[in-house]
Amino acid sequence: MVSPMMVGLRVDFSMLLEPLGFVKVLEWILAIFAFATCGGFQGETTLLVSCKGVVNKTITAAFAYPFR
Repeated sequence: MVSPMMVGLRVDFSMLLEPLGFVKVLEWILAIFAFATCGGFQGETTLLVSCKGVVNKTITAAFAYPFR
């Protein structure tokens, strides 16, 4: 029988000793902070449509990504 003190979660941190493993963990941490500090994004896309013999038209599309 195994005592309750012997049962536990074993975590292997040996991947952090390799450069690629360390960089991967660093990427995750930076991604979490990047999305946590992002308050929103607004932008606009404009297209100029020109055809032969027709007045040029400008089409504008506004977009926003509120991260709330």
